[in-house]
This record gives sequence, structure tokens and C-alpha cells, in this order.
Amino acid sequence: ISHSFQVTLVPQTITFGALSDVAINAGTVSLSASTTSPLTVTFTSSTLSVCTVSVTTVTLVSAGTCTITAAQAGNGTYAVATSINRSFQVTLVSQTISFTGPGDQTLGTGSVPVSATSTSGLTVTFSTSSASSICTVSGTTVTLVGDGACVVVADQAGDGTYGVAPSVNQTINITG
Repeated sequence: ISHSFQVTLVPQTITFGALSDVAINAGTVSLSASTTSPLTVTFTSSTLSVCTVSVTTVTLVSAGTCTITAAQAGNGTYAVATSINRSFQVTLVSQTISFTGPGDQTLGTGSVPVSATSTSGLTVTFSTSSASSICTVSGTTVTLVGDGACVVVADQAGDGTYGVAPSVNQTINITG
């Protein structure tokens, strides 16, 4: 007597929760997922320019969307599990500028230095939104040219870790 029967693999599913957004300066993120089998879940990144994965650790590379895939390939007993993708945002760190102007000046002063700092430690740049007949800015020096309100603008453009800082304005009233 001969009987035929079909052996089927035991189905399995993956549980892989949502991932929270994280600032780039966090450096790494730990991953965790489980299956309905005793088999181990593997993780990969499909956005290597933003994040990479080594076993269960995500290394943040740049700002953007990081997409992680949780997979389980099965074995002789358990079927391949349906993979799950989860994405989160890798964000830039916010920064602010501290800028106190030199105060009101008389035209005869000629020029005054300005300085500011950013919470990121990155260099702050200066410009003016006033007419060049009132003042000019070069580097950290404001040259007083004529009577009026000289608005000096402090900016910090950010980098791969820090976002653009909100501009800070200081007004120097120039009188002859």
C-alpha cells in the first residue's frame, strides 16, 4: 500500500513595531522584532545613504527617511515570513543664535565689531538688510556710512547635523 501526503511548512509572522523619529546626533538606534516561530528576525536598510544596519543596531548616516526591513527566511519547519518595512525620519538638530548688537552709535565711530554664537558651535555669518548708504557689513565688522537704522542680520546655515538657525536681527541706530 502506498500513500502520498504533502508536508507543509508551519506559517510564521513577524511583529515589528513602529519606529520613532530621531535626531541625527543620536548616533544609533536599537531594533527589536519577534516571530511566531523560534527563529531570529534579520534587519536590513533600504536607505543606506540615511542609515545602515548591523544585526540589531541602526547607524544614522544623514538626515532623511530611514527604511528598515524585518525579515525571516524560514527553515525546514517554518515557512518564509512576510517581511515588514518600517520607516522613520532622521532629523537635523535644531539650533539658535545668540546675538547682542553693539547698541546705538554715532556716525564718527566709523566701524564696530559684531559677534554672535550658535548653540551648534558653528560659525555665524553677518549681513545687513539696510541700504549701503546707511551701513555695510564685511565679516564681523559693520561700517557706519550714514544716519539711519542699520539692521544687522546674524545667520547660521547649518550642516549635515544641524538645521538652519532662525535669523536674528539687531538694529544699530546711527546718528551724525
